[in-house]
Amino acid sequence: MLWTGKFRAKRPLRLGEHAKKVEETVEELGKQLRAWVRGEAVQADSVSEREHAADLVKREIRLELARVRKIPLPKDRVLELLWHQDEIADLSQDAALLMALRRPSLGLELEDAFRALGEALSKAVNTYVQAIVAFDSAYSAGRLAEKAQDISAQIDLVNRIEHESDLLEREIVATIYKREDLPPFDRYHLVQMVLVLGGTVDQVESAAGDLALLMAASR
Repeated sequence: MLWTGKFRAKRPLRLGEHAKKVEETVEELGKQLRAWVRGEAVQADSVSEREHAADLVKREIRLELARVRKIPLPKDRVLELLWHQDEIADLSQDAALLMALRRPSLGLELEDAFRALGEALSKAVNTYVQAIVAFDSAYSAGRLAEKAQDISAQIDLVNRIEHESDLLEREIVATIYKREDLPPFDRYHLVQMVLVLGGTVDQVESAAGDLALLMAASR
């Protein structure tokens, strides 16, 4: 539902709606990542389709924000959060395209490591989506103060997951460089995979940080 006329305080910002579409993109990436680890064909187009669906919602929200002169929250912070959510979907698409291009020999250790990194990304996004959906609902209902502690706890959990993901990324890169049997280009490709997947988790943390700022601004 689009905003029309004068903006009404406590109207849902639709950030949660967009975040759910982004989560669907990440879920599809996780499915393709598991296929890639098993050595099966990667359907990158299926990730791109979900990224496009998220893009459509993002564009609607931007247009809605442009139509109103003022909202109860800083518009630049809302747009910044929306941008970080969009980057999660964009990087998921990039990761799927990388996987479709090449599947080097992994071995059991790297197979387990990439599965773990995919699970960390999925967990971070799921936790973030719960937080932003709760924020949208509580804000529109005028119950943000009541729900603030729970939302903040979810934001803190996203930060912890991102830290754990960082440690895992370092371990994976170290393992890749220890694999002397890997050709240089395969080693480079795998490191790029780690960087893109890890960068996606970083964007989730950035979105959570923006949400924390929005909560502070709404008090």
